[in-house]
Amino acid sequence: MSIFKACDVRGVVGEQWGTEEARRIGRALGRMIQARGDAAICIGGDFRRSTPPLKQALADGLLDAGLAVHDVGQQPTPVVNFAARHLGCRSVAVVTASHNPARYNGIKFVVAGQPPSPPLVRELEAALDAPRAELRGTFDDRDVTSEYESWVIREARALVAQAQCGGDEAGANAETPIDAAHPPWVAGPAGLGNANSAALSVVLDAMAGTFTHIAPRVLGAAGYTVTALTPDIDPDYAARDPDPSHDANLAPLVQTVLARRGDVGVALDGDGDRVIFVDHEGRIARPEQIAALLIRQCFDRPTVVYDLKCASLVPHVVAAVGGSAVMQPSGHGFIKTAMLQADAELGVEVSGHHFFGILDGGDDGLFTALVVLGILDKLQSRLADMLHPFGWPAITADLRIPFAGDALTVLEAIASRCGGQLTHLDGVRADYDGGWALARASITEPAITFRFEGRDHDRLRQIAEQFLAGAGPFRNQVLEKIDE
Repeated sequence: MSIFKACDVRGVVGEQWGTEEARRIGRALGRMIQARGDAAICIGGDFRRSTPPLKQALADGLLDAGLAVHDVGQQPTPVVNFAARHLGCRSVAVVTASHNPARYNGIKFVVAGQPPSPPLVRELEAALDAPRAELRGTFDDRDVTSEYESWVIREARALVAQAQCGGDEAGANAETPIDAAHPPWVAGPAGLGNANSAALSVVLDAMAGTFTHIAPRVLGAAGYTVTALTPDIDPDYAARDPDPSHDANLAPLVQTVLARRGDVGVALDGDGDRVIFVDHEGRIARPEQIAALLIRQCFDRPTVVYDLKCASLVPHVVAAVGGSAVMQPSGHGFIKTAMLQADAELGVEVSGHHFFGILDGGDDGLFTALVVLGILDKLQSRLADMLHPFGWPAITADLRIPFAGDALTVLEAIASRCGGQLTHLDGVRADYDGGWALARASITEPAITFRFEGRDHDRLRQIAEQFLAGAGPFRNQVLEKIDE
């Protein structure tokens, strides 16, 4: 498959791409940036073994295009994005494959303030043969680590300071109907518990990724007691992939939270822009639940962007506080673009990205962690107690069915007979009373993925049976996966 994905560049190094492709991508990015009236870019990269030569080749291509290149070094993606804001630079390129295994690498990029999108990626691919500029660009190294560490604590504290922090009903519109304030899968509210007044005990799993050294320092400086699971960066991710969106990868964090009687567990992905939380009882908090907490506590009638795979908890809570919910296709570039277009306060992806308007629509796993911890600290409450009123519906993970044929034909057949309220943002989504269903073509492999939600498991299965009425041989395969 091509290394040019919907919202970034990514592939197996040495098989799908290498330094020559990185150099050509650099020249193409440089030309695209210049065509939009800019002349500078911030670059950085993660700690994979393939990153230094790829980053050097990328920089060479950008210099060939005549750009001023500010190299932030090997850093978390949020630190590179901070450097760009700090230096007034609208373009960014980060050599990283985020949460993928070590044999992968890629490039996340922003062109003159424009997040990556399919048209922008196609423009990049079409410009790979861009010629060298007459004058070579300039290069300098920029270390912004200490500035970032001070800034992220200060910025998170500022957001927490303005938080409403009024309990389950904080920020709710008094005229909101009760069924919007309390979604159908919630049996009833519960009182908030009180945590100890001592410093919160945080168990940190940076997954041997880019925040391995920075996050413990920052959390300690913010006043928390920190137990770090991975004291050293591992460029090979030998223990596991740095992906906290897979529950199995969180087993060490869950076990340590329980063994150490920690207050909160925090897991950051390989390049640091995603975060997953674990409560003191070892339960994994879903990104939509964290978004609901942020909506309730930090914003007044916000505009919130969410990906179409998110649990309907998100639009329910947005409606309860009188805000506006904007659904978008899954993908970092889609959410960030919508954040900017809608001037949204918050965004969420089911994989653990939380986007903030105050970060120019961007995401930062450590910033999100500091905000959530700050809310708990301010309210003297446990995460489990804060999330309990939101509840959680019956919802499946992505159910992948291998399929090398014409996915569009399958999706059209499903749409013709599934009923419900149809949405075609990405594949086919149908909303029903008490839940929804989604089918979409995978962008990473020859497969169709399905996802279902219901107020309970029985309703979920009813929705699946209705949605799959036109799915032919896929019907039984998907239902079997639901029953596993």
